[in-house]
Amino acid sequence: MRFPFSLLVLVMLLDTANAGLMVYESFDYTPGTHADSGGYGWKQAWGSDPLATTTPGLDYVDGNGNTLHVAGNASTRLSNGSTQVEAVRDFQTELINTFWFSLLIRGASGNETVSLGINESFYIGQGAKDVTSAAFGVYDADKTQLSGGGIISLTESSLFVGRVLYDPFQDKFRHLNVWRNPVLDTQPEIADTSIFYSGAIKEFDKIPKIAVYHTSDLGALDEIRFGESFSDVTAFT
Repeated sequence: MRFPFSLLVLVMLLDTANAGLMVYESFDYTPGTHADSGGYGWKQAWGSDPLATTTPGLDYVDGNGNTLHVAGNASTRLSNGSTQVEAVRDFQTELINTFWFSLLIRGASGNETVSLGINESFYIGQGAKDVTSAAFGVYDADKTQLSGGGIISLTESSLFVGRVLYDPFQDKFRHLNVWRNPVLDTQPEIADTSIFYSGAIKEFDKIPKIAVYHTSDLGALDEIRFGESFSDVTAFT
């Protein structure tokens, strides 16, 4: 069940409880229409190939019974085709220091793409740009699969939470940690069973934008958050 808040009320709660939340998108658009300029922390509306909006949106309850705050609907592919959709959106302010992110994904059956690309520096989800897969994974900038094998449940939302580490001595982002379906009331550690990937990534110096990739209208991606801390991107009840 979706959390019973309007987007306006949810944003007010997030602003109060998660002051370090920098970017948010809940895809609160009319089902069947293109994703537009909602959420906050963005420079403009979604561009390039248009996303479609599907209902209901995705939700997540962790192993301790905590429910992620969600609102709106979810992104998917327009139903009249199978080529990969790449929808790009720029941040209002580029990310230049260590940050956290989270997103919900419902996978699609077979070799498909339902994925988030972070400035084409790395990808999280089912496949990547120009890459299809039957499982979840983490991909580097050159589409090398860094981690994979995550079983896709077609009726379940998976929550991916990541931390991208900035190295001030090299003036680069160089390391990525990703957890799949962590508990929401405790910041995860590398040793946690929910760890999905922890290791090096190809170096990059800033994050000005992201992109969402879809090849099927059966998959969905939702609740994109970027923030300064784990709690910023995992608000829960």
